[in-house]
Amino acid sequence: MINTSLWLNLAVFISSLAGFICLALASDRQGEFLLHRSASKRERLLFRVIGWPLLALALALCVEGWGASMGVVSWLGWLTMAGAGLAFYLPWWPWQEKKPVRARPAPVAKAGAKDSNTESQEPAVSTAQVPVSISPRNLIFAGSLLAIPVAFLAYLAQLGPAPVFREDALQGQIGPWSFVLAETNAHAPASSGSGPHTKAFQIRFCETCDTDIRSAYLQINKPETKPSPRQAFGGARWTRAVEIAIPPDSKLEHQLWLTVEAKSGDLYHQAFDFQHVSPATAAFIQQSL
Repeated sequence: MINTSLWLNLAVFISSLAGFICLALASDRQGEFLLHRSASKRERLLFRVIGWPLLALALALCVEGWGASMGVVSWLGWLTMAGAGLAFYLPWWPWQEKKPVRARPAPVAKAGAKDSNTESQEPAVSTAQVPVSISPRNLIFAGSLLAIPVAFLAYLAQLGPAPVFREDALQGQIGPWSFVLAETNAHAPASSGSGPHTKAFQIRFCETCDTDIRSAYLQINKPETKPSPRQAFGGARWTRAVEIAIPPDSKLEHQLWLTVEAKSGDLYHQAFDFQHVSPATAAFIQQSL
């Protein structure tokens, strides 16, 4: 398994940006501005045929990576980032067509003045080509706007691998499925005010396993039947997460129990020592005894 979070965000951003560029090329105003000519009907159709599927591809990547609810939110966020960046960048498009500059009209001769050339003349138009000027302020603003997605991707890269991709993550097999289980952080269970302390975990099944799994649960002590929905991992694909309660009467021998429900209805249970999955939780329970 490899850490896909950084590459997934990058792929969604590139797909969204490429889709918006194709749709801009298919429009009348932006297309002529970018191409320096009017696109033919066939070219516009081609740009639309490419642009809309690219935006749909970005949505599919988000849903596949983060689930339906979070995937749509992530997709809208990256669409906003790519669309705003392209919209603000277009006025400073570096390959703009240079425009002719109209010269000042020649001074009109006074009435009665004798001149060898008495014919009226129209103001001359200079055909000199001058580049579009870009002020330093606009250049800084455009660069800052384009740097937003780059900075976000750099931030994701500095975060390091997700918990399920760390070397200390627990790899195992439950039923016919392989998985990786890890605590979200190495901190002790956090206090939830008046309730019990809680601890967050993540699990990731093999990429071909998710299609056969209906839900997965994590709890302390062996479940008698099907666990409560409060112990269910959130998400249906890729990395799933859950925050479980640590009861005050918890003991190390209770162990941490993983339950996986297949789409066929079969239940699989497996127990783990706290020390193997979360040393911080094991130390917390030991101190509470």
